[in-house]
Amino acid sequence: MTAQPNSSLLDLLVQQLRAAQVHDEGVRARNGSGEIIQVPGTGKRLSTAYEQLRNAAEYTEEHLLLQRAIRRFYKRSFAFGGVASNIGEELIVELTQAGYLQGGSFSKHTAHSISTLSESYSRTFSRLRQAGVSGKDASEWTLSLLSVEVEGILNPHTHHNAIAYVAYQHYLEIFPRETLLAALKEEVSYELSLYIAVHQALLKSDNAVVRFDLMRMYQQTPDDIQAFIEFNRSVDSLHTSDLTARLRRAVNKYGAPLRILKSMTESSANLPELLADRDAFLDAYDRQVSAEYKLVGRRLNKGIIKSIIFIFITKIIIGVGIEVPYDILIMGEIAMIPLIINLLFPPLYMATLRLGLKVPSQANAFALRDYIDKILYTHEELAIPPLRDAGRAVPLASKILYSVLFLIPFAITVYVLMLMHFNVVQMVIFFTFLSTASFLGFRLSSMIRELEIMTQTARLLSTVREFFYLPFILVGQWLSSKYAKINAVAYFLDIAIELPLKSALRLLRQWTRFLSEKHDEMY
Repeated sequence: MTAQPNSSLLDLLVQQLRAAQVHDEGVRARNGSGEIIQVPGTGKRLSTAYEQLRNAAEYTEEHLLLQRAIRRFYKRSFAFGGVASNIGEELIVELTQAGYLQGGSFSKHTAHSISTLSESYSRTFSRLRQAGVSGKDASEWTLSLLSVEVEGILNPHTHHNAIAYVAYQHYLEIFPRETLLAALKEEVSYELSLYIAVHQALLKSDNAVVRFDLMRMYQQTPDDIQAFIEFNRSVDSLHTSDLTARLRRAVNKYGAPLRILKSMTESSANLPELLADRDAFLDAYDRQVSAEYKLVGRRLNKGIIKSIIFIFITKIIIGVGIEVPYDILIMGEIAMIPLIINLLFPPLYMATLRLGLKVPSQANAFALRDYIDKILYTHEELAIPPLRDAGRAVPLASKILYSVLFLIPFAITVYVLMLMHFNVVQMVIFFTFLSTASFLGFRLSSMIRELEIMTQTARLLSTVREFFYLPFILVGQWLSSKYAKINAVAYFLDIAIELPLKSALRLLRQWTRFLSEKHDEMY
């Protein structure tokens, strides 16, 4: 991937969007041609209810839920060995009953294509194992690619890739490469890391989506199994590399104007034509900004409520399972004040965080419009503040000072808890939930920052608040990353509920189909 200096960003955007539009319309037309699959209503309510429960435990973005459901289906199906001849139809029926797909939209031709694709990836898995790849990596690579490719058939959204490619070209041009590189060896992977960073920051893509898009762009196939293995390992490495993390932060900082543009691709079917008229496009862009401002307010309210419920329910479970038994066994009685504080403080703290979350200003809306106007139409130079030099070393004295300042909020909190006669277990529980609430609040505030392009001037009160807030955010981030990897609740649901439930529903559908066929034979 390289920059395209001979083509303006506007021309490239229109070209990419039209190509995506043609592709997606063609996929939808093929999905609806031929004999349509009839989805039985047996088990639909039960399946939909379970998916809502399962998604509540899924640590992922909402737009990734369909892909994750497809992945779980294949993981469950492949666990029994082999690939059923009608696996494509079974997948469509299950996803429709779960509420992910609309009934009557997919033909048996589409189901056959998915079945063929499934068999192909099953063979790829076998070839990877024969080539010495571990079962974990072989399963991760094949399930990732298969789930994303199948989702692209059932729910085509190639305009996301179009925006990613255009954004990549834009940032490749404006970012000072030498500032973002911490070492010369990173030069080799700079462009690939930048593309991954764009996916992560603008599209909120997971590793599966990034892997498939890069495989498509670089035309990597299992035909050359060794090259296929090396490429996948490279993607895994770059996805979590320090360079990609730095570039993701840079894209995040200047991502708001292109996030609005991405939203326009989803709300305006005629965007390629609209881009031909500068005034009409900018007016539509202003309306989209206003719509995003209103939407982020509703998302914040919904997010706060969900976070409060999550923390409150989890705290009750921890209290009943750990804190109360510990008090009775060790202390001889329940310490009511620490228990009440641990129960009520984190949810109340989350509720107060909402008071400090305000939608971006109108001045920010003007700045967004000015930015998109310059990169698409006027081609005036952007006023990009200098990015942090990745090669700049932090002095040892500064590191020590930061560490001491980092510990001060914890020391103050411990002192206050000791005054209220908290024991060690109660303190650990308090810190865990306070840190979790802080990180959840920080994640909610990121919804606002994703729409901001203006640099905010720090005020004394906000600076003091951040001083006490940041250490708990970092601890909460660490705890959340561990939860995301383990996610014991989701694992339990997969094994204890989903496997028997979905297997039983599949057998019930097959039995109902058999009875229907026998009934027809009697006439």
